[in-house]
Amino acid sequence: FVVSPMKLVSLGVMLIGTILSVSSEELVGVWLGLELNLYGFLVIMNPDGHYSPEPCVKYFVVQSTGSILMLVGFVTLMEQHVVSGLVMSTAGSVLKSGVFPLHSWVPSIIKNSSWLASGLMLTWQKVGPLVFLSMILPSKGLWVVIVSMAGIGAVGGLNQNSVRVMSAYSSFVHTSWMLLGLTWSSVVFVGYFAVYSLSVGLFFYGCSLMNKMSMGSQLSSAASGMGLLMLMGMPPFLGFLAKVLVFLMSGSPVIVACIMGSIISLKFYIDFFYSMVMKSLVDKNKVEVKAIWSLVICMNIMGGALILVSFI
Repeated sequence: FVVSPMKLVSLGVMLIGTILSVSSEELVGVWLGLELNLYGFLVIMNPDGHYSPEPCVKYFVVQSTGSILMLVGFVTLMEQHVVSGLVMSTAGSVLKSGVFPLHSWVPSIIKNSSWLASGLMLTWQKVGPLVFLSMILPSKGLWVVIVSMAGIGAVGGLNQNSVRVMSAYSSFVHTSWMLLGLTWSSVVFVGYFAVYSLSVGLFFYGCSLMNKMSMGSQLSSAASGMGLLMLMGMPPFLGFLAKVLVFLMSGSPVIVACIMGSIISLKFYIDFFYSMVMKSLVDKNKVEVKAIWSLVICMNIMGGALILVSFI
């Protein structure tokens, strides 16, 4: 991802759009923020024309359809047709966020996108639609979405060979945790989202380095392994502490579905960990590998301690 003025402007528009949609008190502001975010992200998906335009076109069609549904829903709400307006707005936000039952477009687009675009699509691009969805969808509706996402993500990722597709199904499970945290505390949602974004960033960064012969295998293996361990939610890493925070704050029985989804997803996490990461760690420079792993483990332990202290 070479820095250029066009990419910086697009990234700024994308960030400003999400912030505007989350902080706006008016429906028009929410819609405008999501549109700014979309147009900024489209440039980042294929800035130089090196990648296939197919995922970019698919993403544009999906997001545009969601925006039209949301806009029609907002206009209907302004005309005092509450039920139909809420239905249209909910359908649009569900489609844009890629959650059940309009989630099937996510794996196909993630599979053919770049590492950077895939990582942003699984993290930052979900913030605005998920926050708006949690505001308009009733609690029982959110519980159905949470349980469905946990089950689909866990089962769907079991027989996947593609790293990106596996990450897409993994994001479904983590989305269920984020939605559950968002229903009880925005602070917990922000904390879980930050940890999840860091995990995906490390994992995708390590995977992208594996395709570059000039980079040492130690760095790519350490980054991928670190990201996987955090995505697994294994103690004492930050992913485990983030799940603990959601578990402590939630008083809903749907937390059981989230836990079961995470347990089932451990299967494809572990398979990938041993097949791709552990094999590459068998290297001559084992001292350097141990040093890298010691550093990242210490960073996670220290970060987890800071999170716990902040909530005391």
